[in-house]
Amino acid sequence: MSRQRMKVALDEETRTYIQTYMEEHNIRYTGDAIARLCKEHEISKNQEWSLKYISEVVSQNLHEVLKKELTKIRLGTNAADKNSQILIELLNGIFFNKSELGTGFIPTSVQEVEPVRIAKEEVEKRIAHQRQKRIDWEESRGKRETY
Repeated sequence: MSRQRMKVALDEETRTYIQTYMEEHNIRYTGDAIARLCKEHEISKNQEWSLKYISEVVSQNLHEVLKKELTKIRLGTNAADKNSQILIELLNGIFFNKSELGTGFIPTSVQEVEPVRIAKEEVEKRIAHQRQKRIDWEESRGKRETY
């Protein structure tokens, strides 16, 4: 690229800015500093307002916000599903033993009886098994994502 000589008149503030820039970037000649500033400005201008850049920034920010919110929802849903499965297991045990629902009821906060413990363990095993199946399937497809 050929270089051309120019005579430029600058105000004191601009001249001071260029001198500071030259010191910060170890540039020896004023022309080189002005050329570099112009190049950086051009790159910044093209990048800052390009549609692709804007869409990438918005998409990335939206992804981060949604990922956090969806993780909270997923964890809440998992807890509700776990509790529902425990209730199903308990009802299954009650109906299997032909017990009556209204007699001798003690909440789990007072005493956790053996059937409740067994139901919880069964549900935990089932959830762990399903989680492992999903992880294996995702790894076989190369889609493993960390949470």
